Amino acid sequence: MFRRFWRDVILGTIFIIGLMVFIGSVSAFKVFDMFDPIGDAFADMEFTDIYFSQLLDDPIADENVILINMGLESRAGIAMMIDSISQHNPAVIGVDSFFDFPKEDTLGDMMLMDALSRVENLVMVTKVLYNPDTEELDSVHMSWPWFTFNSEPAFANLLTDAGEQADLKMCREFNPTLTTSDSVTHQAFAVKLSSYVVPEKTQQFVDRGNEVEVINYRGNVLDYGATKFGNKYYALDVGDVFGSNYTPDIIEGKVVIFCFLGEYLGDRENFEDKFFTPLNETYIGRAFPDMYGGVIHANIVSMIMNENYIFYLKDWQKILVGFIGLFLNIMVFSWIYKKLPKWYDGITKVIQVIEFVGLIYLMVYFMDIFSMKLDLTYLLFAVALSGDGLEVFYGVVKNSLSKEGRKELFKVSRL
Repeated sequence: MFRRFWRDVILGTIFIIGLMVFIGSVSAFKVFDMFDPIGDAFADMEFTDIYFSQLLDDPIADENVILINMGLESRAGIAMMIDSISQHNPAVIGVDSFFDFPKEDTLGDMMLMDALSRVENLVMVTKVLYNPDTEELDSVHMSWPWFTFNSEPAFANLLTDAGEQADLKMCREFNPTLTTSDSVTHQAFAVKLSSYVVPEKTQQFVDRGNEVEVINYRGNVLDYGATKFGNKYYALDVGDVFGSNYTPDIIEGKVVIFCFLGEYLGDRENFEDKFFTPLNETYIGRAFPDMYGGVIHANIVSMIMNENYIFYLKDWQKILVGFIGLFLNIMVFSWIYKKLPKWYDGITKVIQVIEFVGLIYLMVYFMDIFSMKLDLTYLLFAVALSGDGLEVFYGVVKNSLSKEGRKELFKVSRL
């Protein structure tokens, strides 16, 4: 009897795993999307978003990173802005914009080239390109060489969940480094900027060896309530720079990022280079993106400088946790099925509800206390299937494999 019980537990676990794989493969083809309008609203949400948008304590503003809005300025205007800022000795200037080709305004190009050549520490963004034919990262897009000869390159690629939805760019993670097919390793824009100010901390961050890092967001610039924590970074608009509406001490020794923050600071109508983040106040069924790419880079710089990293489970650890949870569930549910068959449905459903609530609380708790993104997707999936799936295993699979079970199935009884 004892051996039979454990045999059933093991076989039941294997059956549920097979069921999970099957459902996962079917879901990959989005067969059920047309039947799931509610699921669409939750598709871009993770439970840890609740921590960032609702539970995160108000962070201290970071004065070590200054953002400069380039707005819609011409290259000549950008050149004058760079000259104005660089004279106050920033630790490094990062330019989060591409200047792809010379323009008809040759004077403006020459002014920009001259201004960039005078910056002592300059980082210009690149973009690492993916080739769908070779399925490799095989090239790097850079600005015109006139503008980059005095700079260090660093890629501005950000990871998003956009997929086919070009209007939904949810950014929770980024790659610290990317290696192209020619075996050259490239650093992320924010990582390169940090290396000028905190080289040891930056190297320790890179040495973590994580292919993907979760961004520990601190806040936004002026955003008129789009996120919970606006004004966590000092930002200068075009008029502030031209009018010298700032004191030199806010620039000296700081990381300065020239980027697009809308036509003006606080512009909520322009969505160019704008992303959804976990700080978005509306974390279910989001309507408007809340953070420009330059501010996301600023958040990453802050995370590295303050060593406020987020830890997370490796893929094999997620699978292991899911397997252990599934096995324990099958063990308990099998005992209930055999000892309390009339109570099976009710008791297992109550246990599953308790498990769901407990696991969601655990994910938010770990994020809050340990700065750990506890991804329990596999475990939650296993919990959802374990009750009914095990009933199918005992009621259909096991019975169909026994002579008595098949005999009972085809036996016709009078009512």
